[in-house]
Order: sequence, then C-alpha cells, then structure tokens
Amino acid sequence: MLRIARRCASRFVDTCPPPAYDTGCTHCGIPEFPADKPINYEANLNGTGSDPWKHLLVFSHGFNDFNKMPAKVELTVGSVASEMTQHKRLLSPNHPVSVTNALVPGINEKPKGKEKVYLYPDNKVIEFDLKHAEQFVEHYLLPEQKDVVEVYNPFAAQTEKAKGRQDHSELFSERPIEEDLVLICGHTQRDIRCGLLAPLLKQEFERVLEREELHQVKTGLISHVGGHAYAGNVLYFPRDSSKPVVFYGRVFPELVQGVVNTTIKGGQIIKELYRGDVKPKEIA
Repeated sequence: MLRIARRCASRFVDTCPPPAYDTGCTHCGIPEFPADKPINYEANLNGTGSDPWKHLLVFSHGFNDFNKMPAKVELTVGSVASEMTQHKRLLSPNHPVSVTNALVPGINEKPKGKEKVYLYPDNKVIEFDLKHAEQFVEHYLLPEQKDVVEVYNPFAAQTEKAKGRQDHSELFSERPIEEDLVLICGHTQRDIRCGLLAPLLKQEFERVLEREELHQVKTGLISHVGGHAYAGNVLYFPRDSSKPVVFYGRVFPELVQGVVNTTIKGGQIIKELYRGDVKPKEIA
C-alpha cells in the first residue's frame, strides 16, 4: 500500500458489505486452482502488501494480452521496466519505488516515439523518450534532498546513500491523470491464481461501475504486485492525489459491489481486505 494512504486516518470499516443485486456473475464461483496453489484464507491481510514511496504504472509496454506477459517482464530488453531496473542503483532505499505494467483499454496507446507512464502520488501522466530513462529516475523517483546513512560512531562521517532530485523537466511532458483506475493482478505467467481470477473480477467491476454510473473509473489489469496466495489482488488508484491508493487482497466477485460502494464512492478502506499497514490511530 502506498504510504500516502496513511494521510487518511479514521476511514476504516471492518468488513465488506454484501452485494445488493446480481449483475449475472456476482455470485459466480471462483475457479478451481491447482492443488499446490490454493488461496490463503487464514492470514490477516493487514501489512502483507508492499509500501512504496512512489508507484510507476507503465502503459507503453507493448503487451495486449497479459496471459502472454513473461513472468519476469523486467527482463524484456528495451522495455521501460527493464530500463528502470538498470537504473535501480540510483534509487534511495529509504524511498522505495514500485514499477508495474498496466493494461487498460483506451489508455495503452503508445505515443509516437515516446513512452507513457502514470506516476503516483504525483498523479501525473508522463511521456518521455526511453533514452532518457536515467534522467526520468533522477527527476521523478528521487527525494528532494540527498539521503544519508545514519552512523552511530560519532567520529565517522555520514555516508551519502542517494543523491537528491535532479531537474530534467525539459525532457518530459506531463499532465494530470483524468480517471480513477481499478487494476486487478492478472499476470498469468507469474501465477495462475491471478490469471484465472482476473477476468471474472474485471467483468464484475465493469458491470458494477456501469450500473453505479461511475464512468470516470476505468478497469484493467496490472502485472505482479506480490502475494499471489491472496488473490484476487486489486489496487484502486484515484485521480485525486488527496485520496489514498488502496491495495486489497482476497477480492472475489461477490465483494466487488462492496469495494465500489465503500471505497470508490464512500472513501473508506475495508480493513478485512486491506493489504496495507493498519495503525490503531487510523481506525479511531
């Protein structure tokens, strides 16, 4: 769960409410999974998700079918994920960055000669030439000031951990994100559980969002986000930067209405599904 969710205290509800209507697949059973890949129903989901400082969604990855996306997409030569991985050494360990690929109809069109990404919590659409990947990291993915390593020896000098942000604004075009995104992990080659559940969840989200007239919310797939045993994994990325990005696990079709009405419409986080950290003061 992105750290920005911590800004929103006192916005939790304990459980996901039941559905109020049947879209035709609201009560569809979940697929049968291989015996060695069951869903983990026992674990408390709170705190099981990653907690990046920034999340980079790549839309110009070139995949139209996530069933065919390689398990290690960052090893695809010439991809944004690959280039960002090569420049990982520049990043600050105190400011982790998550890079994932997203597939959303109507958004994945690649600008001519450019790459297209969405960056959160900046909430910006950014287009750039891949040859400027290193400058992208320096401009968008580093903290304002240099990071240093805390040293307990009073006679030892502090060690610089990562340089601060560098201004390369002339190399990038950016604009505000105009839609909310509901992204479901559907990385089949990485784990069959997400691959089997994602189509059912995507269909149910589309039907519920249409019925609730939430036309500014787009639904799609996202590559590996961790915790396949907690499928279906669903992330909600609001276009409003004052709202948190929310990471849910164990979402099944009958829970989609509850997620839409409680989180997207109501602005509350469902504790039993939430994979981010839950602090007592946030629930008060």
